[in-house]
Order: sequence, then structure tokens, then C-alpha cells
Amino acid sequence: MIQAALWFWLPVSLIPLGVWLSLSAKADGQRNLGRFLAMAGLAGVVLTPWTVPSSPSSEAGHLLGFIVGPAALLVAGVYLISFSGNVPVGRLPKSDRRLGVMAFMIGFVWFVGMHWWNLTPSMDGDVNRYWLVFWPTFLLLLTCLCSGSALSLRVIGDQRTTESNVLWFASGFVFSLIVLAMMVDGSVVNAEAFRYHLWLAGADLLGTAVGLAIAILVFGGVVFLHERSLAEPDSVEPPSKKEFEHVAAIVASNIGGGESE
Repeated sequence: MIQAALWFWLPVSLIPLGVWLSLSAKADGQRNLGRFLAMAGLAGVVLTPWTVPSSPSSEAGHLLGFIVGPAALLVAGVYLISFSGNVPVGRLPKSDRRLGVMAFMIGFVWFVGMHWWNLTPSMDGDVNRYWLVFWPTFLLLLTCLCSGSALSLRVIGDQRTTESNVLWFASGFVFSLIVLAMMVDGSVVNAEAFRYHLWLAGADLLGTAVGLAIAILVFGGVVFLHERSLAEPDSVEPPSKKEFEHVAAIVASNIGGGESE
């Protein structure tokens, strides 16, 4: 337990601490320290299969080490695609869009290879149990996010038909992968095990969505009841004719107009 606390939970705690310092600190030295702590914590978690191999927590670091590469490609691809389009600030060159699409496709194919090819994260001959949770949840969440984003672009977007169609295609493609994984065995995980963990992932996402909705409703209800309990503010008397004339004179003198009527 002491080894797990020192080599796993301590590095895990350094990641949010470092991110918080890098985002909130004003001095450059503190921001650099935050980045260093976050990277050191991430490296410590990835090294847990060697630092604490006897702890079950090392499986989390083992999975993180496997997915950090394709996840970084996916994030970089989404960033390049998003900011190389029609955005008001931080616009990147249009040539970066092709690079973003390539990075996203490589990262996604890498993830797919972990299921159907001989790249599945395994420890001591057994598949990493956290992978059984991550992979179905990732696919299900990705298709839901793509569908929701595509619908939002159609409803509230302005001249975003092309982007919406691309997202609909991506959502359908990911959904087809889910159906395929439910029917065809992977290199290590069979279709039956995938279906079982897919239902668990769906229950987790549904519970999360319901919990968020309840939290938003409760927060809105508290604010509404608090606002209703407040007394009506004191009414302000309308400006008098003299005050109107004074304001008109100030405006006229500043914009070079004539005298007010």
C-alpha cells in the first residue's frame, strides 16, 4: 500500500496540481513548474508497471502508456482541423487541415488496431481490464458526441452544412465499428465480452448524463427560488427635462453637433 501511494497515487495527484498551476499562475516560473509537475506525474503513472508491478493500480498506468500515443494524435488532429477553418481567433493555415485529418485518422486506426490486431494492451498474458472499460466507452461516447455536434451545427450553425455532414459520416462510421465489434471477435477480446462491456459503458454514460441533467436542474431551481425570494428593487425616477437638456448639451459638444432642441 505504501508503494502504491508513493509510486502511483502521488504521481496521479501531481497531474491536476500541475495543470492548475500552469493555468492559474501569473509568474512564468510557476507556470513552468506546473507543466513540469504535470509531465512528471504523467511519466510516473506510465512507469507504474515497472515501479509497482505487484499493485493492481499499475494496470491503469499500463493502459495510459498504450493509449497516450493515439490519444495525442487524435487531440492534435481535432485541434488542427478546428482552428484551420472559419474561426474568428487563432486561425491556422488551411494547409494544416490536411495534416489534422491525417493525424486523426492515424490515431483512430491505431486505436482500432488495438482491438482487431495484435496490439491489445495485455499484462502477464491477460488483457488489461481497464481496456475492456475504455474501448467500448470511447466508441460509444465518440459516436454520441459526433451526432450531437452535427445536430447542433445544423440547428444553430451558420453555413456549417459541410462540417455537419462530415460529423454525421464520422458518427455513422464509429457506430458501424461498434456493430462490427459486437459481431466479430477481436484479437484478444471476443464479441460476447465486448457486448457485455458495451452495455455497462452505455449504463455509465446514461447515468452520467442523467446525473448532470439533475445537477443542472437543481442548480437552476436554487437560483430561481433565490431570485424569487429577493425583494423588488427600488424604482428609479425617469430623467427630468433639465437632465435631458444637460445630457444633450454634453453629447453635442463632444460630437460637434449643434445646440439641442
